[in-house]
Amino acid sequence: MGLARAAAIPDPDYALNHLVNRIPLAGMRMRTYAAFGVKFDEVSSAQISLGVEMWAGWRLSMGARSAIGQRCYIDARAGVRIESDVSLAREAALLTATHIADDPEFGTKLARVHLEQRCWIGMRALVMPGVHVGEGAVVAAGAVVTADVEPYTIVAGVPAKVRKRREPVSYRLDWRPNWY
Repeated sequence: MGLARAAAIPDPDYALNHLVNRIPLAGMRMRTYAAFGVKFDEVSSAQISLGVEMWAGWRLSMGARSAIGQRCYIDARAGVRIESDVSLAREAALLTATHIADDPEFGTKLARVHLEQRCWIGMRALVMPGVHVGEGAVVAAGAVVTADVEPYTIVAGVPAKVRKRREPVSYRLDWRPNWY
C-alpha cells in the first residue's frame, strides 16, 4: 500500500500547494499555474508570489498586472475573480466557503469573491465569502471584510467599517520580480 500511495499522481490542490507555489522563477510559476487551470488575462504580467496556498485554483481568474503576495490564502472553491492592477499584500486571505454556525449538520455556504480594478487588500486582511470589493477600494491590514466594499472607500477593523473615501486612482501596477 505504501508504494502504491507514494506512486500516485497528486491531486491538483496538493500539487498547487506543495510544488507549484515553490517554483522560484515567476514566469515558470505563472505558466505552471495556468497549466493547472488558473485563468490569467495576461499571464506575462500577473504575479502569484512564492508560498501562496490555494484551493480549487482552476476557479481563480486574474486580470493583468495583479499581484498576490507571499503566503496568501486563496480559497477559490466558489470562484474568485481578481481584476487588473489589484494588489493583495502578504498573508491576506480570500474565502469562498464557510460553515453555517447554527446548522445542526455543520453545513457549508459557498459564495464567490470579486475584487475590482485597483483595489488593495492589506497584510493579513480577511475577505469573507460573497464579498465584492469595489474599484480602487482599500482594505486595511488585519481587517475582516464581511460585507461589500463600495468603490474608492477605505475600510478597517473587525468587522471592517468605512473609515473614509479615497480619490479615484488610475495607476497600473508594474511589479513582477523574476525571483519572488
